Amino acid sequence: MKKILLILTLTFANLIYSQTNYKQIQTEKVNSQKIQIAKNFIETYLNKCQNKDYTKFSEFKLSSEFENFLTKNLNEVCTNNEEKLGKINLKNLNSVYKDKSSLVGQNELYIFEVNTEKNKKLKYLSVWISKQNQIDGMVITSEKPLKKKN
Repeated sequence: MKKILLILTLTFANLIYSQTNYKQIQTEKVNSQKIQIAKNFIETYLNKCQNKDYTKFSEFKLSSEFENFLTKNLNEVCTNNEEKLGKINLKNLNSVYKDKSSLVGQNELYIFEVNTEKNKKLKYLSVWISKQNQIDGMVITSEKPLKKKN
């Protein structure tokens, strides 16, 4: 009985932690509607920061956690980005990844190439989108935000 419990625990833990592992989606299988949602969100975000418009993203469906974060921190995030990064220019879609978790998640990660005026090391702006076209987060990084397997 203890062996069964141990196996179930290890299996469940593996499934939960595997959600940080992503599988690249082939170009021909990428959902073009979600690409457009991600691109439109990034462009809206960049325009809001540039115009110092810290109002809600009412035209997008955001997760409650991400919406709360933006409501509380958009002004500060935009100001910090402007000071540290300068102008952020959105370029092309680089790649799309799917969350490999089978129990929770199923988010897709849309990674766009960007360049910034002041920090040339940062080259990716990534957006997580759920199955329901809900935006769950965004990050700008120097590497693709994929958890590497050990």
